[in-house]
Amino acid sequence: MGNIIKFNRFTDNGSLSREKENLSYTLFEKLDFINVLPKISFFRSDFRGSRFINVTFHKNNFDRADFISAIFENCSFNEVDIAACEIKNCYFNNCNFTLNNYANTSIQECTFENCTFENEQFLVHMKNCVFINCTMKNCNFDRSSTEKMEFTECEIFNTNLATMHAENHRFKSCVLEDVSLGKNFIFGYLFYKTDTSRLDVLYRGNTVKMNVDNFSEYIIELLPQQRFFEFINANILFRNFKEVPDQISNALNELSKINNTTRKLEITNLLDMFSFYVFNNQLPYKLVSNVLNVLDDFNWAVFPFEEQLVYMSMHKKIEMIMNNFHYDNSFIESAAGETLFVTFRCKTDDYQEALKITSDLLDELHIKLGLEKNYKLIQSEKGSWILTFAVVGTVALMMPKMLNDYSKTFFDFSLKRKKLKILGVLLDNIRIDPENIPKSLEQFNLILDTSEKSGLTNPTFDNIIVTEAFKEIVNQIDIGA
Repeated sequence: MGNIIKFNRFTDNGSLSREKENLSYTLFEKLDFINVLPKISFFRSDFRGSRFINVTFHKNNFDRADFISAIFENCSFNEVDIAACEIKNCYFNNCNFTLNNYANTSIQECTFENCTFENEQFLVHMKNCVFINCTMKNCNFDRSSTEKMEFTECEIFNTNLATMHAENHRFKSCVLEDVSLGKNFIFGYLFYKTDTSRLDVLYRGNTVKMNVDNFSEYIIELLPQQRFFEFINANILFRNFKEVPDQISNALNELSKINNTTRKLEITNLLDMFSFYVFNNQLPYKLVSNVLNVLDDFNWAVFPFEEQLVYMSMHKKIEMIMNNFHYDNSFIESAAGETLFVTFRCKTDDYQEALKITSDLLDELHIKLGLEKNYKLIQSEKGSWILTFAVVGTVALMMPKMLNDYSKTFFDFSLKRKKLKILGVLLDNIRIDPENIPKSLEQFNLILDTSEKSGLTNPTFDNIIVTEAFKEIVNQIDIGA
């Protein structure tokens, strides 16, 4: 059994100086320092592992104090001298911050949830912090340094984020009004369900709105500076998707030739960016498929082994997002003009039985999705029959979503190019060329009539109940490009 932490309880001993005191693993509960005069000083005290519940701090001194792995619940900080204290790996829930004094405060690896910041003049070094359902009003980060800040379902009003060093921020489902950002960092930010049209960006001494016309010249300048991550992210933000796969391929090739410290930051930022957009369903099927193929084809062995571990694990993370069918209906509909291969691995040597069961499933999928039946059997491998169909992308991607919980046990999903054994296979008198799969896919698309008009029409998204016969015979389904 693990040991249970025993907390000491803080008591007011009448002293106005609790400086340089060991207050680690101490419980502060139901305390109000507003009417305590003069104010108690906690200068250079140690609060490691302490817990604060229903505490109101007012004009207290925490300069150079240490808050490591502390928890704050229902607390208020009003006109507090936070100053140069260290705050690391702390959790703040339902806390309020107003008119406090910061002097190069170090805040790292912290989470703020349901918190309010109002009229705060931050002077902080903040890194790897998360803000969830927080409100920020009339705040200023002038001369601060922040990195890897994530805002989820936050509301930020009349706040200056422009005149500081601010790298790799993320905004998910946020409201940003009268918020200023700096042009030197804007394309290092990731946005999801966040309206950027009302952002003010400081660019060449002027405040401009976030649109491609105002930044086209600046974006072009990023590439010769080898700021590949920002260049590609700018193209994605302005939905210029067409060139992104080639841009990522070129970036990886160019980065493989330069200093390892510089390239490591660029490549990890690139992969992290792509992972963010895939996880949040911000990219269409074709772009995701093409970029994954770029990553699959790239020779990661050109980098030292230590770097390979980093890059390949991030690559694997993206694949895992797709393999767990973490995509929505918009992603599925974006595959309307594509063809995917669906392979059923059957536990029977009866061809007619295998064909009927798999065809019945495809028929029902088309009916549920409001599509005309439109698929072709392109390959049959004898034995325990393996049947491969060319299927409209929307049907193939919806399949694991509609087969109840069985999908997690017998689906193998990959957007990698499949090396099918299709020599000698004929499809309506068109021979499939194994040396030119992309051209063959174009022919499939024409035959299957997988145009943009073949999107979902009046679909029924009810799950398909897998029959006992299907479960008994089909033990795996592979889906891929």
